[in-house]
Amino acid sequence: MKALFSAGDIVASNCPHCRKAVQSRFELRTVRMPRSRLSVRNVLVDVCGLCENVIGIPAQSIPQLREAGLAK
Repeated sequence: MKALFSAGDIVASNCPHCRKAVQSRFELRTVRMPRSRLSVRNVLVDVCGLCENVIGIPAQSIPQLREAGLAK
């Protein structure tokens, strides 16, 4: 079974922006959908602890993004 993440959880990740192994944390942020003007609020994302860039989006947030895409 996959673990569910919560805002504030800290994990080890590789940041493509810093090109380093970093500690990252999960935060709720507004995410802009690629190739669209659509922005989705309060999406759980993985954020680099050094550069503050979004590293990734956990699988548990994907249904929220899909739902927002269908509602446009």
